[in-house]
Amino acid sequence: MVAGTVAPALLRAAGQPASTQSAVGSIRDLPTRRFGRIGLQMPVLGFGTAAMGHAFYEPEPFEEVVNAALAAGIRYFDTAPIYDVAEERLGAMMSRIRKDIFLVTKTHARTSDEARRDLEASLKRLKTDHVDLAHLHNVGEIATEQAIGKGGGLEGLLELKRQGVVRHIGCTGHLRPARFIPVIETGQIEVLMVAMNFVDRNTYKFEEKVLPTARKHDCAIIAMKVYGGVTGSWDGYKNRRPGRLVGDADRQDAVDYALSIPGLTMVIVGFKSLEELRLTIQAVRNFRPLEGPRRDAVLAKGARLAKQWGDHFGPVA
Repeated sequence: MVAGTVAPALLRAAGQPASTQSAVGSIRDLPTRRFGRIGLQMPVLGFGTAAMGHAFYEPEPFEEVVNAALAAGIRYFDTAPIYDVAEERLGAMMSRIRKDIFLVTKTHARTSDEARRDLEASLKRLKTDHVDLAHLHNVGEIATEQAIGKGGGLEGLLELKRQGVVRHIGCTGHLRPARFIPVIETGQIEVLMVAMNFVDRNTYKFEEKVLPTARKHDCAIIAMKVYGGVTGSWDGYKNRRPGRLVGDADRQDAVDYALSIPGLTMVIVGFKSLEELRLTIQAVRNFRPLEGPRRDAVLAKGARLAKQWGDHFGPVA
């Protein structure tokens, strides 16, 4: 790909029928946003495979929702080894969709050797020879020395980048925001994906504590858990529970809050059905910058909910 644009293949509807596109709507006519110093222009909505990446889902619904997302104009597809069979399910489609997607996976590696092994295994499952982006996964759970010290996980990702197996490097997380600062300050992190919504801004405060450093290094910024994550964590996925912010008003407030974060490129959402995909596309299409009295009201609602949710993603410090 040429920096500053999305490859022509990423702008196609991936050969999906018009009926599939109209069933969920489309974001292909919406403005794109700059993807940090990587320079690409990216759609504002990405696809997280954690929600449908479990073996208790049949392969057919997974493929149906991925196809519909591609037809709708979503190009950023996020997966990870920890998402059960998500990489295998995506890999089964790869020969057909690889040219149309920006492919992302992750590693929990604490050592460079682990990072290399993780990515080699992911590439086999994904049936591809490279990923566009590899994240150091959930940095808040990794000691700083293990993340960025000699022989640590980042060192392994950098070697894979030199080999062309990984095109870009990022980091993700839900908790302990302070641990992100030294990782970003290495200057090697190109993309940051963290949990941000109008409730957890009061608890984890990534917007306040981490984003200034990310902006200083011109990292692409991605918001995940924009609906607060499912109730019950992994058990919530098993029981196919919706996100915490599920009402129409909350959904629109969540999308508007996230897309109003300065410097943000996109929101990542885990879809479990065509209907969930349709509702999020509708919210993205109806985006209005969150400002004035409405912003005050949404933030006040978030402050109230934060007292109920607490540190549901794990420790803050």
